[in-house]
Amino acid sequence: MFTRRKDIAVPEVGAEAPEFNLPSAQGGQLRLSMRTVHGPVVVVFFRGAWSEEDVAYFEALSQKEDEINHARASVVGIGAIEPDEAREFVRASGIKSYVLYDYVRATTRQWGLLEKDKEHGQYARPAVFIVDSDRKVVHAWTGEGPPAEEILARVSDITGL
Repeated sequence: MFTRRKDIAVPEVGAEAPEFNLPSAQGGQLRLSMRTVHGPVVVVFFRGAWSEEDVAYFEALSQKEDEINHARASVVGIGAIEPDEAREFVRASGIKSYVLYDYVRATTRQWGLLEKDKEHGQYARPAVFIVDSDRKVVHAWTGEGPPAEEILARVSDITGL
């Protein structure tokens, strides 16, 4: 059984993406507005290392990661998880891109993606957003993410690379 706050909507295409500044499993902090100045950002919310589907999705993304970066975009994963689980997620998925942990769940809530169940507590509902250099959401998928090839194609359409 899922519950979600009804008063916070998931950002829609054309809306300004909510800012975040979160710690990374790889060390340091990452602020959305600091990444978007370099090109589009693919923001991927995931449940955690306990989700085999999310690990598999990031494994598939890691196969296209270099091509996405070559198209002048970056991938940023966000989980409503603790630091140790974020590092485990990086190891399990093989992703080289930033994996951020939202252990206070403020960013996940702000993006309208905080869910809860008895088994796992509060976690991020899977979603993928492409945010352009103006911090506008230009593509959005909730639930199942698009194939990595589609993300690459959408990013290439934006950057022309």
